Amino acid sequence: MKQWIAILLTVLTASALVACQTGKKDDKSTEAPAATAAVTEAPTQAPATQAAALSAQAAAPVDASWFDDAVFVGDSVTLALDYACSGDKSLLGNAQFVCAQSLGYHNALWDLDTEGAVHPSYQGETILSETAAEKTGANKVFVMLGVNDIGTYGADDTMEQAKQLAERILSHTPNIKLYFQSTTPMLADKESGWLNNDKITDFNDQLKAYCEARGYSFIDVYHQVCDDSGALNPAYCSDPDNQGIHFNTDGCTVWANYLKSTVAQLEAATEAPTQAPTQAPTQADKQAGSSSTGGSSAQADSVSSSDNSMVEINYYVPDGQ
Repeated sequence: MKQWIAILLTVLTASALVACQTGKKDDKSTEAPAATAAVTEAPTQAPATQAAALSAQAAAPVDASWFDDAVFVGDSVTLALDYACSGDKSLLGNAQFVCAQSLGYHNALWDLDTEGAVHPSYQGETILSETAAEKTGANKVFVMLGVNDIGTYGADDTMEQAKQLAERILSHTPNIKLYFQSTTPMLADKESGWLNNDKITDFNDQLKAYCEARGYSFIDVYHQVCDDSGALNPAYCSDPDNQGIHFNTDGCTVWANYLKSTVAQLEAATEAPTQAPTQAPTQADKQAGSSSTGGSSAQADSVSSSDNSMVEINYYVPDGQ
């Protein structure tokens, strides 16, 4: 009898051990493999396009000498910048200026011998604005016109003339880097039904869209020199008691600093990544495809100046206005 009891106890003990080992195996089978978490984790590296955008935002302003091979085409507003830069080479280096009072997108297209023409001159020779880069040997041309057009012809028609000027510039210098600057605002108390900041903004919006469509660089100077209402900041105006559209030295300094920051961002944003990703793409990556991001502009630092002398320049006002 004792033998049978001993055998029975042995059998029961063996069965319990087997059940215990089986339970441990079942517990392990429900655990997720340690490697699975690593496989399903999202990549921590930003896409190359995002890296390029961040690089553009962080780009340091270019040196003033960057503008040594640039020419600025403009009216009396840009003439004020010319005067400021001629006295301070730290602003835009040895940039050249081909400007004329009362010049606009419309009359810039007139023939040289047209009666009433106001074409600029270079080294004593009257020239067409479209040949500015060709005549000066510049590799970059910055165009700012419009204040003499928008009130007379409206934003839509002025935009059509701006397109023609762009085509003519490129016909003379196909490899030029073309930059369009927005038309700048006017003082709030100088606005009228004929010319006002809403009309200027309408034109600038069209110009920006055109540049984006054609691949030209658009530089929004307007919003660097306006106040909270969208009008020209009085602190930057040289003729508050006259036309309220021209810049003093402070305004020109803000303008020049913004140009140096913006072109640095534009240059950085156009640099393509030089290294391919080292990690092989997953199936999800292949399905997702690629995306691009846009750059952003940085606010330029204002530099204070004690020289607030007014630039006495008149712009074109049509008969009867």
